Amino acid sequence: MIYAIDTNILVYAYNLDSPLNQRASAFLEDDILTGNIKACLPFQSLYEFYAIITDPRRVEKPVEPKEAKGVIEAYTRARNIPKIYPRKSNLKNTFDLLSKYNITKQEIFDVVFVATLLDNGVDGIITRNTKHFERFEFLKVLNPLS
Repeated sequence: MIYAIDTNILVYAYNLDSPLNQRASAFLEDDILTGNIKACLPFQSLYEFYAIITDPRRVEKPVEPKEAKGVIEAYTRARNIPKIYPRKSNLKNTFDLLSKYNITKQEIFDVVFVATLLDNGVDGIITRNTKHFERFEFLKVLNPLS
């Protein structure tokens, strides 16, 4: 079982002002970095992480773009967390998921994320937003912050 790390886990682990910071940080350190849970990092999570931590509407103390870029670069260099990318099959997988599920509005971004997981043979997701992904019965959804 391989899990993808969703953006919210990264944000909580980095945002010292979040009440979930300690739990998210400990989870990443104790379970992911040690290999107790096999996980990968989709590039979409890194892009969304940047968007959130630099946005004053989304975090209490947004960081400067240079700092956000540095955090993303550190994640991309982390050898113990494999990175995954969309593949040529991403659009087809997205269309297949759109046909199967009643997807509207911003949910398209979750579908593209799930299509990337399918592209890479990833069968689980680590997220606090379990409701976003529970409809995809083939995904194991893990909320380490509940």
